[in-house]
Amino acid sequence: MKRIALFIGSMSVATAGFCGVGQYSDSTVCYIYKQDKLQKKLNCQYDVVEGASMSYAFRQASYTLPGFGKMATSNSANYNDSGDVTGWTTTVNDEPAIIRYRLPTNQRIVSEAYAQSGKEILTCYVSKKSKWEICAEQ
Repeated sequence: MKRIALFIGSMSVATAGFCGVGQYSDSTVCYIYKQDKLQKKLNCQYDVVEGASMSYAFRQASYTLPGFGKMATSNSANYNDSGDVTGWTTTVNDEPAIIRYRLPTNQRIVSEAYAQSGKEILTCYVSKKSKWEICAEQ
């Protein structure tokens, strides 16, 4: 994946510990679903900002979708001192969402265990409210 811009910095040794932030942009293939039905497969552009510290991690991506406008996804996690996740937030266009996975060949939904196996998958963000879903090859 070609990364146009990469910025890593912001180290803090105070209470938060190490903090890093990265930004990059690229193009890929996006799949747009509405209530589990494929609406469009298209080439899209995306911009990502991600970062982490000892107690917090986040990833925000904004997709430019010709004919659909923009879709923004985000996920963030809070961690306690033991490194356990204490809270998780995922959104699509600021609506509560879930993350799920699909096969890149036929877009069939697969389990998280399959996704963690190292095989190629599409990561998808599904709005709980509007049922819009965006999947991207990355």
